[in-house]
Amino acid sequence: MGMHSVNRKTVWRVALTAVLGLAFAAGTAGAATSAPGPQPPDVPVPPPGSVYASWTHSHAELARLVPKPRPSDVSSPRAIVTALHESLNGPQGKWNSDRLRSLVVPNAVFMSLGQTDAGATTIGNNSLADFLKAVQDVHDQSGWYEYVTKIIDVSTVAKKGGELGIVHYAGIASTTPGGKPVEQGESQASLMFDGVRWWVVSDTW
Repeated sequence: MGMHSVNRKTVWRVALTAVLGLAFAAGTAGAATSAPGPQPPDVPVPPPGSVYASWTHSHAELARLVPKPRPSDVSSPRAIVTALHESLNGPQGKWNSDRLRSLVVPNAVFMSLGQTDAGATTIGNNSLADFLKAVQDVHDQSGWYEYVTKIIDVSTVAKKGGELGIVHYAGIASTTPGGKPVEQGESQASLMFDGVRWWVVSDTW
């Protein structure tokens, strides 16, 4: 029994070595002869100092980059989302962007779902600078007033002394205070809490 057992183990070791050796040889041969796969496209690198370059800031450092906020605006997820939309409001003419800019990180993005005439879904992206210009363009034509009508859900998670937050909400917009809505729908805001105040990272609708 002992010799038979040893012989069987030896046979299996030899067979396994042979299989692994063939697999390794085939793999190396394939690597040597196959053409390299497609390379990823070049990704534009933001210039040094750009808000779109990599950065890490403390609360104090971020605070120096934006107008001073109203304390009540940045006190909670609900408050900052409400303030985000109220900050767009005003009559026709020059619009002051300070309140909006006090709520968002410098590289905040504003993204929306759309649809082509053929029915294809599109994703639109606006940088903060683009969004500020778009709001002013609206005010050049008419007044604009947005309001959050319902906070549908608030989800937060504590992390490293701060918090992450997602707010799902509904809102309306009109060209006069309390006027007939010209836009309405649901949106989601992505937020971060730096241990002192909340920031809007992105708003999507």
